[in-house]
Amino acid sequence: MKQTILFILILLGLNCPAVFASPIPQNDTALQRLFELSAKNLNYSSLISEDSIIQYCIDIETRAREEKDYETYFKARQIEINAHCLKGDIGVAIDNARQMYEDARAQQHELGTVLALQAIGDTYMHSNRFKQADETFTEANRQMNITGDNITRMRLLIQHIHTCLNMKNAVRMYHYLTEAYQLLPQIHTSNKNDYIFQLSYYEGCYHVILQDSTQAKQSLDKVLDMKNPEGFFDRWKYDLSARYFGLIKNYPQALAYSDSTLQAVQQGGNINEYKNSMADKAALLKTIGMDKEACLLYEEVNTLTDSLNVVRYADQINSLRVTYLVDQLQLENANDLNKLLTRTILYSIAILLMLVVFIQIIKRRNRQLKDSHNQLTEASKKAVNSIQSKSMFLSNMSHEIRTPLNAIVGFSEILTTCDTIDAETKEQCGENIRQNSDLLLKLINDVMDLSSLEENNMTFTFERCDVIALCHNVIDTVNKVKRTTARVEFITTLEKLELDTDTGRLQQVLINLLINATKFTSEGYITLRLVLNEQKDEAIFSVEDTGCGIPPEQQASIFKRFEKLHEGIQGSGLGLSICQLIVQNMGGEIGIDSKYTQGAKFVFTHPLKRNEPKEQCV
Repeated sequence: MKQTILFILILLGLNCPAVFASPIPQNDTALQRLFELSAKNLNYSSLISEDSIIQYCIDIETRAREEKDYETYFKARQIEINAHCLKGDIGVAIDNARQMYEDARAQQHELGTVLALQAIGDTYMHSNRFKQADETFTEANRQMNITGDNITRMRLLIQHIHTCLNMKNAVRMYHYLTEAYQLLPQIHTSNKNDYIFQLSYYEGCYHVILQDSTQAKQSLDKVLDMKNPEGFFDRWKYDLSARYFGLIKNYPQALAYSDSTLQAVQQGGNINEYKNSMADKAALLKTIGMDKEACLLYEEVNTLTDSLNVVRYADQINSLRVTYLVDQLQLENANDLNKLLTRTILYSIAILLMLVVFIQIIKRRNRQLKDSHNQLTEASKKAVNSIQSKSMFLSNMSHEIRTPLNAIVGFSEILTTCDTIDAETKEQCGENIRQNSDLLLKLINDVMDLSSLEENNMTFTFERCDVIALCHNVIDTVNKVKRTTARVEFITTLEKLELDTDTGRLQQVLINLLINATKFTSEGYITLRLVLNEQKDEAIFSVEDTGCGIPPEQQASIFKRFEKLHEGIQGSGLGLSICQLIVQNMGGEIGIDSKYTQGAKFVFTHPLKRNEPKEQCV
């Protein structure tokens, strides 16, 4: 046996002074080696000496301190504290855990704080204060989600599983087992099998707690089949075997494996672990009914408990817990202060946003008031203009209506009172009565058309029409009624052009423009032109003459109602206004070509295509 142990120690190079006298490898390599060794002693003592692991940790910590590699320093420190716990030096472990926690807080090292919490949990766990250990490991696990590597996280999960096992909390044990198995594929180290073995062991213990003998047997077989060089994990195999045979009530086998567990623990030298194993065996003896043997074993447990000076350890642990709780309280106060500041900032932003919104509302109200004021001003102007237009309308209408009426009355009176007039004079009086009646009728029709167009009561009937033929007809009509020597003609390069239009209204516009031109053109020519603008998809009509023209200052107002350039010329002053409304309702535009200087030139457009239905009420 001694030769075997000596061979193992020489193989590992842990008890040989020459190993520690040799240069320490680089921190990453040394830390990896440390993880491999401590993985065999994670929760139970193994064949590896805790003193060797502690010395190895101290050497790595010293080197890491010099190089200011605090991550390596805190990882090695946590393993050192766990080794002290496994050795039974709980007091030393507690002191080191307190110092480690203070160092991590001083360095503001997040991973160091997590590892210090894990070290504190180790002291709780090895002092059988599993509830406090569970709380501390839970906090460390929460913070481990923020920082830490996979190996460090795996070690923490295994220790948490061990704590849940001793608390017989199957639910939490299953939770951390699941998390550890999910993390396992991300572990890439040479000692990965050590972690697999430990998880398999705890999985078997979990099934024993659930009293599932079938699953427990499968887990036990899995553990027993795994390679265990030099018997490092014999103590784990004996313990799981004792639990399983106790579950299936094979008590002789359970006692045999319990004794093997005690022997393996005794070789490890951890008194606290040995005490717990004796308590497990005493419980098994009591279950079997061997009460006397159980009482004797419990007495030994109590003796060992006294020798461990648990009271002193409890005081130290409580002191360490107070330090941790005070620090947590400070951290919570800092978090509360941050939350308060955050809320203050958010409230300030909210108030600022409310002020901005309030200011925007006020600005919008001011704009609305300004718009309302402008609308009222515009309405007031329109009302004034309406009154003025009404007055002008009445004045013009009274003048325009009175003139033909006076003529009709005068000539009618001549016809009725004078018996001596000849036939030619009677015919002339009749012709004057007819002309003034036509003028009065046209005036009434213009007023009716203007009113209908403004009130959208005039119906436009759109149909396909050859406007080339329409223009020729209009020219013939105007030539028959014109009272001027000027030539009236139609010029276009198009042979045929069909448009969707209101034939009567288009003819009315053309006749109005041409007749209007004959009034101011005593000689020369009056030309109606038609061209296409294919880019704008429209037809362009123009009526140009060689008459007196329209002064530039009056061109802007020529389409106003009752606007007349020469008061002596017959007309109501409504023709151009009506033309403008008709053209606009047919989808076109009308205006004066200001560049034309030989007389006057009116131009209006008509779309080639319409999207409206064939019959539309405007």
